[in-house]
Amino acid sequence: MKTKLLTLALFIFIMPCMLKAQTLNPFYQNIVSNVSYDSLLFSLENFENLGVKQPGTQALDNTKNRIISKYTWEGYNNISLDTFTNSGHTMYNIVITKTGSLYSNKYVIVDGHYDTRTGTGTNDNGSGTSIIMEIARLLKNVNTEYSIRFIHFSAEEEGMVGSGHYVSNVVSPQNMQIRIVFNIDEVGGVAGFPNDTIKCESDQSSPGSNNATSAAFTDTLATLTHLYSNLKTAITNAYGSDYMPFQSNGNIITGLYEYRESSVPHTSNDLLINLDTSYVYEVAKAATAATLYFARAYDTTTGFNELQPTAEDISIFPNPFNSSFYISTSGTQETHHLVLFDALGQKILSKEFSSNCEIAFPCAGISIYFYNIINESGEVIKSGKLLHVEK
Repeated sequence: MKTKLLTLALFIFIMPCMLKAQTLNPFYQNIVSNVSYDSLLFSLENFENLGVKQPGTQALDNTKNRIISKYTWEGYNNISLDTFTNSGHTMYNIVITKTGSLYSNKYVIVDGHYDTRTGTGTNDNGSGTSIIMEIARLLKNVNTEYSIRFIHFSAEEEGMVGSGHYVSNVVSPQNMQIRIVFNIDEVGGVAGFPNDTIKCESDQSSPGSNNATSAAFTDTLATLTHLYSNLKTAITNAYGSDYMPFQSNGNIITGLYEYRESSVPHTSNDLLINLDTSYVYEVAKAATAATLYFARAYDTTTGFNELQPTAEDISIFPNPFNSSFYISTSGTQETHHLVLFDALGQKILSKEFSSNCEIAFPCAGISIYFYNIINESGEVIKSGKLLHVEK
């Protein structure tokens, strides 16, 4: 559904020297290496052949049935429909749940929409739909600490109606715990042009309470893209797609979107011939790696990965702060220490925490502080600067 908002996008190209200290995980690499170009191409061709998927059309209903059949074929049995009405038409969000082994009630949501406007929508969003199904195929028999929900939303082109319904009627009333919402929308690129960069999208909108955590997840997404695909990355703002109702609900979001924007979405020319299938293949590798990492996949032959909480799990806000600041944790019950220093390296404060907390700070007349967050193993997993302002 997106329209170009270049004036709002913040482009920051990620160079290797700026990447976080992550290394390639051989277990993840083995799974990513099985991303199938042929499988993706077949899904794109099938999506195109199903026709124009607007509300009330048989094509939209056939696409829903095709997606369900694909997951059933892959062996998924926890498939449900979130039903809603839009402009007098009954429509369906397709929800596939893969249960995690450690945090079964906390979810990584991997989502994209399957409805289209005017044309067959092979790029917007057959590309994202095909990638999500490929990720699910590869992760079917892979153990993950967090549960995953693969969600194919409908009525995105009508104004994110489907995802809005899901947030209002499932996420919010059930107080659903969500680690991250990972949205994949229009990632097909432009045929005949170089397509070597992908946008990694970060929450830069109000409310800002989760912006820092979203930024950390998005930085990690960019890092994983460099490690497991041939793509370069650009950090941009999230807007105009199915993660936005989650963002408004206060959930943490990130996403992928093509860097070279096609001119054919929402037209009859949004066809396979006008996108770059090799680009879709590279995006699929990056997205698969990100899902493995976000859901904390592990090798059963060696037990749990024992992944320590990373920078995106913990955030401090607001920054600048006045009389207090907050520590927000995500997906960790481990005990950590926050250590605060002044510019001379003198320790100002040491605080143990294992969940979200507020720290009331006695004003010391200093405007700049530095902090380390230390895990149970004594490793510094996050460092940064805090600015103090007077009332």
